[in-house]
Amino acid sequence: MNNDDQTPQQPDQTGAAPNPQLPNSPLGSTDNAASAGTPQPLPPAPKLHPLDAPAPPTPPTPPSPSNESDTAPTQASSNPEEPATEPSSPLSTIASGFSTVFGAIFSWIIFPIAVVLILHNFVFQAYHVLGTSMVPTLHEADYLIISKLGYTQALVERTLGQNKAYIPARGQVIVFRYPKDPSKVFVKRVVGLPGDRVVIKNGTVTIINKDHPSGFNPDTNYESKDTTTLIDTDEIVQPNNVFVMGDNRSPGGSYDSREWGELPSSYIIGNAVLRLLPLDQVRVM
Repeated sequence: MNNDDQTPQQPDQTGAAPNPQLPNSPLGSTDNAASAGTPQPLPPAPKLHPLDAPAPPTPPTPPSPSNESDTAPTQASSNPEEPATEPSSPLSTIASGFSTVFGAIFSWIIFPIAVVLILHNFVFQAYHVLGTSMVPTLHEADYLIISKLGYTQALVERTLGQNKAYIPARGQVIVFRYPKDPSKVFVKRVVGLPGDRVVIKNGTVTIINKDHPSGFNPDTNYESKDTTTLIDTDEIVQPNNVFVMGDNRSPGGSYDSREWGELPSSYIIGNAVLRLLPLDQVRVM
């Protein structure tokens, strides 16, 4: 067949261009056509099934607004911007410095002083022993720690309307203000309590009360057996009062209730709980 009579091949329905490839040459070759000298008929192009056609390239998907909004906080957090601060005024600087100074004064001066005053007036207080009225239990210059908890408790209860006096236990060593001259402070031992009958006769102290109607000698716990107590006495201790004596029962050894009378509880400062000095004689009272 003449090449001129060939009907031009129409493109297939997929729009693919005809393939000018020669048989046995997938890509086609112009050198073979030139060597033949005559034009060679072109083989019909194979038709492509619509499913075999190459898919057009997929265009890149532009970022959606939601993605941009989602990634915006991440970018902002990865590169945070420090907020701008306004310069402080001289007044605020002065106030800040004042508060700092006041805080230091309060922490190092006011607060410690307040704590010491509270402890001194309501909890504990220290005293030096002057004189020999408590020999052999206490000596000159002994350093005592006095507990004020009983006094403070009675004070609080009186403030709340309860008429309660601070009455130390029998045998306790107490510190009190001398009733006839409150500027003087004494240290003695409690011998008689309210309602007790105190009898001193023949050098012996006897306490008579409801619990001991036949009487007992309170000195057996802190006095030697051969101790002689002078100044005969026979009296009943009145409510809110105590009868006190020094441990030194020798003549003129102690000036106490045998001579100036009972001690009202309102004059009691506290009871001795610790002898701190001298160090070789430290003990709990």
